[in-house]
Amino acid sequence: MRIKYCSITGIDDFVDIENLSVIAKKYPFVEWAVLLLPECSSQPRFPTEGWIRDFAKKHRGTNIAMHLCGQAFLDFIDGKAEILKLMSGFGRIQLNLEFGDMDAKFDPSVLAVRVKDSPQWEFIIQYGRDRESLLSLLKDVPNHSVLFDESAGRGRSPSSWHSPLNGHFCGYAGGLTPDNLEQNLALISRAAGDLTTWIDMESGVRTDNRFDLEKARRILEIAKAYI
Repeated sequence: MRIKYCSITGIDDFVDIENLSVIAKKYPFVEWAVLLLPECSSQPRFPTEGWIRDFAKKHRGTNIAMHLCGQAFLDFIDGKAEILKLMSGFGRIQLNLEFGDMDAKFDPSVLAVRVKDSPQWEFIIQYGRDRESLLSLLKDVPNHSVLFDESAGRGRSPSSWHSPLNGHFCGYAGGLTPDNLEQNLALISRAAGDLTTWIDMESGVRTDNRFDLEKARRILEIAKAYI
């Protein structure tokens, strides 16, 4: 198994952007990811739009991702200009289908068209067995990938890790922490075999619901053996 990205999610206004830059220079495989949920802006995990713009400007050309949650996800499907503008500068966009009651609020076929018509981004789709129909719509769309994330940001590890889906670039998330990462990487490696993948964590790099730079550094130091 080879890890392409180590995605660390949940950076927010409480984090010094310069500190993120220093870490990224030492660990260029890190992918800093922001959660966009405008109604929770300025709360822990959810940065303000001003912070996001500043972060994207200072990290242009590096691995950065945005996770669209709730109304931000729906606004992307509707092609709202303000959301598309915030997305600019980011390389990967995760569509958080498991956040909130999204299923009744969007048409999967419309989402597939929006992804296909936006080749400047790679879109990450949270996987669930109920997403098979959506993945079938994306089978010939190259700018998408799949994240195995049964935890959906709740910090829970699965009982076992999925084998990659044929024809999809797949990644892994769910309850990963500095204390269990080494063990879980060995298990993920068995599932992924010789394929390239990525890992993502959110709750596991927080202390008292604040982003913890030291935990992020520990994660990256462990993950570098698989880069």
